[in-house]
Amino acid sequence: NASAGTLVIRDTFVATLRHYFLLGMVEDRLGLEGSFLTMRGKSLSKDMHRVSMWRKGVAQEREPKKKAKLTISQSWSLGLNLISAFFYCMNYYIVEPSSTSYVKALGAQDSVSGALIGMMPLAAMISAVVYSIWSNRSFRQPFIMSSLLMVAGNLVYGYALKPQKLWLALLGRFMTGLGGPKCIVRRYMADTTPLSIRTSVNAAFGMAVAVGSALGPATAIILNKFDFVMDIPYLGDIEVNGMTGPGFFMATIWFMFFLVVVATFGEPDRAGLEEQKQLEKEKEQTTPMIDRSPSKALSVGSASVATKQDIIVRIENTPSKLADEFSVKSDNDTPHRKSSREDDLTTLFSGEAESLRGDETTVHSFMLRQKSTTDKVREYLELLTLPVRLCLGLLFAKTFTIEALVSCTSALTRNRYSWDIPQVGTLGCINGLLVVPLSIFVGWLSMFHQDRALMVGLVSVGAFGMFLLIDVSDLISTPTQIGFNEGHLLAVHPSRYVTGYFLTYCSIQAFEGVIGSALSKVIPTALASGTLNSGLLATLVDTMGRTCGDFFIALMGSISLRQLMNLLFIPSFCILLLCLVFIRRNYDALAV
Repeated sequence: NASAGTLVIRDTFVATLRHYFLLGMVEDRLGLEGSFLTMRGKSLSKDMHRVSMWRKGVAQEREPKKKAKLTISQSWSLGLNLISAFFYCMNYYIVEPSSTSYVKALGAQDSVSGALIGMMPLAAMISAVVYSIWSNRSFRQPFIMSSLLMVAGNLVYGYALKPQKLWLALLGRFMTGLGGPKCIVRRYMADTTPLSIRTSVNAAFGMAVAVGSALGPATAIILNKFDFVMDIPYLGDIEVNGMTGPGFFMATIWFMFFLVVVATFGEPDRAGLEEQKQLEKEKEQTTPMIDRSPSKALSVGSASVATKQDIIVRIENTPSKLADEFSVKSDNDTPHRKSSREDDLTTLFSGEAESLRGDETTVHSFMLRQKSTTDKVREYLELLTLPVRLCLGLLFAKTFTIEALVSCTSALTRNRYSWDIPQVGTLGCINGLLVVPLSIFVGWLSMFHQDRALMVGLVSVGAFGMFLLIDVSDLISTPTQIGFNEGHLLAVHPSRYVTGYFLTYCSIQAFEGVIGSALSKVIPTALASGTLNSGLLATLVDTMGRTCGDFFIALMGSISLRQLMNLLFIPSFCILLLCLVFIRRNYDALAV
């Protein structure tokens, strides 16, 4: 039987023993590789050689990679970017404790404080697109412009008290938002930092944002102790107090930062971007992907290898004029030359051409010519897959609920608990400081649990904290026009408010890091570069959520200041519950 080619029990037994003898303690990955399975049992020497080569590859993979070190100049420029992100978040939250007092001094209602805070993210959403396009060519120029706008905006904000003009304060916050440098900083980190230290740099960015968010309210408490008048030529007497002090203080900080940037910040080399391109090029050369589907566009620079038949099929589906120009006959047909480009296509798919990328003027220009603007928009929207849309939706919900919680603190606590700037500033400062260790703890948990599991846990804690902020007693009766139903069992007293505030703020703020991690894993590579990159997309969604949250506060405050707590936190609680539902329904899509 064995001589006839039939596999007998002895052969199976020997092959099995040899298989396990060769693999030994080797990981199961080798046993699943196609090249190992196809030749298994055919030759002992080839099997041993295959295992030896595989072990060498694993050893190379396990060798600790040396982290790239930045030069002093690169470290300084990166530090300036992180400092600008710190100052921006500090500038954003420094006006929050005094916003209600300021709008009242300018003759407006308390609820307008939400609009005053919301002008900054509204403008940042507009400027992010401009900075994204500008940073394609330069980092220094938009960085300088950002600093100048921050100086001018803060000066206008502080000056608004002298003429008693609310629109000046709103204009100052809008100008400050136009100078928001977060989009520049994110692009700088992605393009200039090596891949080996990019995670550490992003962690430093998160720490800068958290510390800036905490130091802003703390600085507002200190500035509230100042109250004096300055005599400035051509402007007259300018009052500096707890309301105008944040504007003048941040203008001074940004002006000094502007001088440092002009003197020391140079145009950096985009080493990180070049490194990423080089890695993608190596992947294309080692593991080419063949996509013969005629329905997908042929893109130069992707990881696909086109065939001559692909071009024939694509040309058959193009308008007749272009098809005539690029017509290519099969080998069996009589060649019918319509253009000299036939030779280019023949050479392109012959052995003489090294790769598709090397002759992009032959085919890619033709493909671009037949694409309309509608097709480009459709292709871009197709890149927004379900996991991407889900992460962006969660990011919007996160920023909306956080903004509704934080930006209303001044108006809400002033009318319910008679809090002033010191109490509001202390609450914001403690919250910002608590986020730092919690974010570190969540980062440690991410090594043992998937992002989707952390999402469920953090959103559940945030929803519970938001539930604590719903005042059921106000839904039953409101005997007073201000304050709260003191002594009622179901009323939200100050201690319950602080507890719910801490739980919601810390958990949902830490939730942002998990969303960012998941988004970076599910985002298509086509959205990882260019003007419409994932960083810009996340910035737009983030600022849109902040803007909607701030103007939602203004709208609900105009309805009833007495019921402001329930008008804000009941919808926010429902939003968090919907987030949990969407995460659970799309749990498999978030398996990254």
